[in-house]
Amino acid sequence: MKKCKFCQAELAENGTFCPNCGRNNVEPETTEETAAPVETASAAQPAAGPEIVENKKATPGKIALMVAAIVVVAAVIVALLAGGLSGEKKLLSSTEDPTLGTAATTEPVAATVPADGNPDDATCKGTYTAADADVLAARDTVVATVGDYTLTNGQLQVFYWMEVQSFLNQYGAYAAYFGLDYTQPLDTQLCSIVEGQTMTWQQFFLESCLGSWQNYQAMSAEADATGFQLDAESLAYLDGLETTLQESAAYNGFETVEELLAYNIGGGATLEDYKAFMELYYKGYLYFNSQYETFVPTEAEVEAYFTENEAAYAEAGVNRDDKYVDVRHILVMPEGGTTDENGSTTYSDAEWETCRQKAQEILDQWLAGDRSQNSFAELANEKTQDGNDANYDGVPDGGLYTQVVVGQMVEPFENWCFDESRVPGDYGLVQTQYGYHVMYFVQSYPVWEVTVEEEMILNNSQKFTEEVTAKYPITADYSAMLLAESGLTAE
Repeated sequence: MKKCKFCQAELAENGTFCPNCGRNNVEPETTEETAAPVETASAAQPAAGPEIVENKKATPGKIALMVAAIVVVAAVIVALLAGGLSGEKKLLSSTEDPTLGTAATTEPVAATVPADGNPDDATCKGTYTAADADVLAARDTVVATVGDYTLTNGQLQVFYWMEVQSFLNQYGAYAAYFGLDYTQPLDTQLCSIVEGQTMTWQQFFLESCLGSWQNYQAMSAEADATGFQLDAESLAYLDGLETTLQESAAYNGFETVEELLAYNIGGGATLEDYKAFMELYYKGYLYFNSQYETFVPTEAEVEAYFTENEAAYAEAGVNRDDKYVDVRHILVMPEGGTTDENGSTTYSDAEWETCRQKAQEILDQWLAGDRSQNSFAELANEKTQDGNDANYDGVPDGGLYTQVVVGQMVEPFENWCFDESRVPGDYGLVQTQYGYHVMYFVQSYPVWEVTVEEEMILNNSQKFTEEVTAKYPITADYSAMLLAESGLTAE
């Protein structure tokens, strides 16, 4: 299978959006092929390099996927199938306070299950938790319908725990901020995320997963209605799913696939339940992906939308003057130096000159070739000393910084990037406090165009999702639902 150029997760045949990182693997047109955006180093592990701001804007592809529930659990799926889940539970510490960055003691929560509520929503039962044997016995019980399509209690287990793990995957560091202690039973903690509603976290995730199933099923049903077909490679991948899971189970130290599934999504789901989930997910995801081009506005539409809403954008700090730049660089750091008692290192003129000469040698090496952006990116992967010059999973990205704005870089680097005379293909050397940078200018483009296009893609994709889902209303029988315990506890 093809792999995502950003995070190396597997892509479905003909799929352009990665189900793991959500990025579009089809680059926007530039003077030459560009690579993935640079991800900045964390505060805990600063890396050498000029970037000083951690914020990165989501790509239009990522935004489009975010608004469709069919991809909400993608990262969890990739981890499960690729052997990314080891024998250890990869959950963040529940004692971590994201607002303070320090540990805070969390007292155990008493198992006080709220009384039953509305029979027509997730508050129907105070708790849905049941013994694994009882959940397995109810595996074939239909608990929800969308038209002629049904959701069994066994399949519900997969959707529910995928929803929980997806939430933690995205917001785990802020679990305490949301009032969630995942070391305690989810049916004993009140969730106040939904305004005007009081429910437990178990009820919240149950309601959410049913909404996700409806969206998955609606997209899949629409795919069937429009004659959309999975390609041969995707079908082969689904056919080989059992073998893939067996390999993942062995890799993670489980004797059987059932043990792997029980560990990750509870004891009430079988291999057949998981396969049904994946088939539904794949068809829905690929169908949504196939519609992406219909969400992308034309240049004229972007211009008209911005003009119509220019005052609101101006209030938000978006105007016609600001621009993004994309630039590649190769960092050469000085060697030697003298470190004082405060840990500050200074370099002599001779050491800086040696650093400059090394940078010039790299530039000369590139100039002796085809002088293309691709060859510069290859040289950056080989030569740069910037620890930021890798994206997800440490994959080199050719020294690219993308969507750079004024105030994001150190001054000498920024001055070179935003020089009014700068044109695609420009190159040079720039000295900063980090060392010498061999520079290659990729392109510049207005911030407002990117901002407006992203917003319009978001609106169009959300409208599409809502229209499709509205065709397939859900009917749920909460009284028939049972949930098994899972491994969602700290060890």
